[in-house]
Amino acid sequence: MRAIDALDRAAHATPETPFVVQGDVAVSYARAVVITHRIAARIQAMGVAPGTRVAFLSPNDWRGLLFMYGVWRAGGVLVPVNVRNSAAMNAAILQRHRPSALVHHSEVSDLAARVKAELPGLQSWCCLDREEGDLPCLDDWMAPEGQRAADTVNDPLAPWTLYSTSGTTGASKGVMHTHLSNYVTSMDMLFAMQVHAPKRHLVVAPMTHFAGTFIFALTFTGSTHVLLDKADPLTILRTLEEQRIQVLFLPPTVIYMLLASPARDRFRYDTLEHFVYAAAPMAEAPLKEALQVFGPVMMNMYGQAEAIGPITALSPGEHLAGDAPAPSAILRSIGGPTISRQVRVMREDGQWCEVGEPGEVVLRDWVSQAAYLDDAAASEAVHRHGWYHTGDVGAVDAQGRITLLDRKKDVIITGGFNVYSAGVEQCLMTHPAVQEACVFGIPDDKWGEAVHAVIECKPGASVQASALQDQVRQQLGALNAPKAIEFVAALPRSATGKVLKRELRARYWQGRDRAI
Repeated sequence: MRAIDALDRAAHATPETPFVVQGDVAVSYARAVVITHRIAARIQAMGVAPGTRVAFLSPNDWRGLLFMYGVWRAGGVLVPVNVRNSAAMNAAILQRHRPSALVHHSEVSDLAARVKAELPGLQSWCCLDREEGDLPCLDDWMAPEGQRAADTVNDPLAPWTLYSTSGTTGASKGVMHTHLSNYVTSMDMLFAMQVHAPKRHLVVAPMTHFAGTFIFALTFTGSTHVLLDKADPLTILRTLEEQRIQVLFLPPTVIYMLLASPARDRFRYDTLEHFVYAAAPMAEAPLKEALQVFGPVMMNMYGQAEAIGPITALSPGEHLAGDAPAPSAILRSIGGPTISRQVRVMREDGQWCEVGEPGEVVLRDWVSQAAYLDDAAASEAVHRHGWYHTGDVGAVDAQGRITLLDRKKDVIITGGFNVYSAGVEQCLMTHPAVQEACVFGIPDDKWGEAVHAVIECKPGASVQASALQDQVRQQLGALNAPKAIEFVAALPRSATGKVLKRELRARYWQGRDRAI
């Protein structure tokens, strides 16, 4: 079943249920079907063939969400870029992905102009929310009221969306996904959350990325999606109570902001059932704090653009041991494989690692088979031994849960020994003054690499570097202790909230003939 079929199915069952809510706007499932038909009919009237790539530049906006479904109704391939990226990065992504058309929101008009200047052949269809120069707004551009689009071929292997990798460890790559991969991902997510009925779903993270997979999955159950266009802690906390939200996904960086907000205890969160954290590991101390503040609702999901999540999941129940938080070994894990994934830990020679032995996390499914766009060498490299290689180093426990230790490229080799930066980061973040930590290797003439840490403290907090070094020595041993620690007001982050370790690391390796 395609994403658009899920919308139609829900509209048939509960036509008056709100599909999307934003501010004072509420669009029912029945009305969403009408609007997406008008969008698709306009696309078809222009002679645009199924499979055509359409660039999409929009923050979280109800018109943008309807446009996405309209493109899929017409058989188009959505090419979303995260509007929180730099203009240069998005222009470079779209140059590689070669869309034929562009639709944008007025909030990112400057970005759209930059993209069009660098891609002069790109046809701009409309501005989503208002008339802009010669461009009509979406409401004036789409087909007249009541017009319906012709149905397109129901091919599970037809391309659906061209995603971009996050680029946190290198240049962003394009990954083409099919209707089948979206369906498998949606069923994985619903099964992992044990969701069988409509939910009220808050969308704060960009709907063009991982947050969108929650929309696509929960639409199968006729859920209502409440959109926010900014990650403002007070607004999020208030909306959880006022809209009686049941499902929410946020990256850890935003969860830390909620926990640090003076408003966090002013609201009730008793309707929450699943508060999902993903995009990066969450430190144990704030995770335990979140369990106290929001209740027994925290859930971990692990995914990548190449294998849309959840690949693994740690359920709310697994976060607990009776009324207390689960043991550290469980809380630091990403859980076990979801229902349609095989996930293992592999040695370099293709053999399986023993319990507790570090290796690369690999998986096999019907989602990660997608190849990188126009990059056969990279595609072959990540599909070795018949499994997709995530690039993450992990270890599996006796119950099949996996703990991530590092990105493969981020393992620090100092004096011939491996130091896993993720473990050092977790240790540093147990200090009450530390908001977030980034650990990586820098060149050292004696040891090859030295462990280096960059720290972002909580607002108004401070700590001596020596105190953090002592903490790591006591908990992990001297080998893992950073040789130097620097403090910054804010760590550089990608548009999805991931810390850009490569930017911090790069300045130490400039001018050298090696990067390890």
